[in-house]
Amino acid sequence: MPLRDSTHPFMKQALIKEGWEITDDPYVISYGERFLFIDLAAKLNTPNDNKGRFIGARRGNRQIAVEIKEFRGKSAIADLEQAIGQYVLYQVLLKQVDPGRNLYLAIADKTYDELFSEPIGELVIRELPLKLIIVDVEAAEVKQWIPPEAIERLSSK
Repeated sequence: MPLRDSTHPFMKQALIKEGWEITDDPYVISYGERFLFIDLAAKLNTPNDNKGRFIGARRGNRQIAVEIKEFRGKSAIADLEQAIGQYVLYQVLLKQVDPGRNLYLAIADKTYDELFSEPIGELVIRELPLKLIIVDVEAAEVKQWIPPEAIERLSSK
């Protein structure tokens, strides 16, 4: 199993504060003879949902998988390339093994401000499209979901 990012516990706590139940840590994808590890899976807790047989993260009947990235290498662009590669691979695999689960990349607010709010980051978010959870790591709180309508849909279900 790969090493966890140092922000892992703060990202996890931020999701819990948002009402998500962490169901898998890590969320394992098995495909063929390979096993891949997405950092978290969760479900959204709702008052009428007391069943405990969920995978990853879930909220109501919505489920997510969350890959946490720190962007701590020597090159922010090299880190971006690696993160995009993982994101695309996990997205392709989830479509096969768990098509009802949405994939998000969780990043620190500092990373968002320094890279994803620049033209190259905006392009990646728009063209992939890339779903992001931006977290204030110090407060362990979600600051923003991209796209924002994804959360509005969750809240209305």
